[in-house]
Amino acid sequence: MKPGIIDWLGRAAMLVLAGMVTLAIIGSIAAIPSESLETRMGIESRERDTIVEEARPEAAERRPEASSSAPSDTEAAVEPPSPPPPDEAEPARWLEAITYALLALVGIAALATLILWRGLRERRRIADAVEELAARA
Repeated sequence: MKPGIIDWLGRAAMLVLAGMVTLAIIGSIAAIPSESLETRMGIESRERDTIVEEARPEAAERRPEASSSAPSDTEAAVEPPSPPPPDEAEPARWLEAITYALLALVGIAALATLILWRGLRERRRIADAVEELAARA
């Protein structure tokens, strides 16, 4: 039997949906916030910068002067940097990833519907052909 226009439209729709699902999955993976482990745990890179500055020779020259005198109030009041405040864009990034994932799920559901529709259509054709053969006999 020759495929009709509806078959070709179904095939084209399945191709478009498959592409949409693929791109939605890729977009979902790409939209997942991925920062360094230190950023996720709240450790700032400023701590490393201060360690690097202390290792420089200029900092070494300043250090003996500071150690020879009594610690001042500013040195005693220095506290380690606190973790950064939560990023306001973080929920938006996760919502974007979730949106792409839901779009992929909807596309998969639409593909499954089209596949079932085509399968039932083929079974109907077979059933019609069997009935026609039975009517001849």
